[in-house]
Amino acid sequence: MINHILLISSTVLIYEFIKYINFINIIKSNLKIYQKIIKLFKYKNISNLRKEKMVFNYSKSLLFISFKIIIILFSILVFILILVLFYNPYLSFVMSIIGIIKISITFLIYHLIRKKLYAEL
Repeated sequence: MINHILLISSTVLIYEFIKYINFINIIKSNLKIYQKIIKLFKYKNISNLRKEKMVFNYSKSLLFISFKIIIILFSILVFILILVLFYNPYLSFVMSIIGIIKISITFLIYHLIRKKLYAEL
């Protein structure tokens, strides 16, 4: 029973954390930079010096955004590890196939409920 309560509460908290920091937009901006770099190499009429400068600028922004992604994932991992410190069997429950299925179902149900509630407001 404690596993289920922790699972539901941690799933909701992680979902809200992801929504609050716009994690999806961060991932999309990361992918856009990759696309820009690929397009840059396809252009033949741009000088190599300009390409080098643009690749350098894209690389800096890519590094910054990737660092953000790593920090976000690391903070989620730390949150899960803190839960494991308080209740040790939680990790084995979450890492099992049944736990992963329950997390997915909880995540989906919460997403649909949240979407429906915000649509009414």
